[in-house]
Amino acid sequence: MGRWRTTLMFSLILYFAGFITAVYVLAPPPETAYDDEGNDEYYAQRQTQVDDTGACSQQRIAAMRAGMDTVIHFAEEHAVKAIRALKTRIAQQRQTSGQ
Repeated sequence: MGRWRTTLMFSLILYFAGFITAVYVLAPPPETAYDDEGNDEYYAQRQTQVDDTGACSQQRIAAMRAGMDTVIHFAEEHAVKAIRALKTRIAQQRQTSGQ
């Protein structure tokens, strides 16, 4: 009787965890000044490497989108294969049991 509540809670937790992860990944990094000498060098080198942060972000977004498309395509193909395998297995069991 309480199984639907457990499923609902799990779904909500999973949904919000995914949403928070997406916000974290897509949020721009904070622009803070580093006081430590090693961090200053890293920050200066990073700034010289990437002149236009918008272009860098767009490249990252395009790469992420291509990766997501690949994963979705892979999942769709294997879901179709799994459904076909399940249908044939069910049909074989029905034939052997006489239904």
